[in-house]
Amino acid sequence: MLLGGARSGKSALAERWGHAHATDGGSVAVLATAEIIDDEMADRIKQHRSLRPATWVTIEEPLDLARAVKLAPPHAFLIIDCLTTWLG
Repeated sequence: MLLGGARSGKSALAERWGHAHATDGGSVAVLATAEIIDDEMADRIKQHRSLRPATWVTIEEPLDLARAVKLAPPHAFLIIDCLTTWLG
């Protein structure tokens, strides 16, 4: 689990770990909790999407985190971005 302040590099580090996992033959799933509520958030989401390889599974679910985790492939390296947004 990565913890830290907003825009402190948590997502970038998790993505590096995901790339390493995929290089070793593993799958990666991203559970995205953010919703587009303004132009700034739309830009941030667009940027995050553009950085993910097409082979990574993306599950966009702002509310039902438990259901979304169950949708991830078994044994996938799971990136939940972001618990703070989800809790809010």
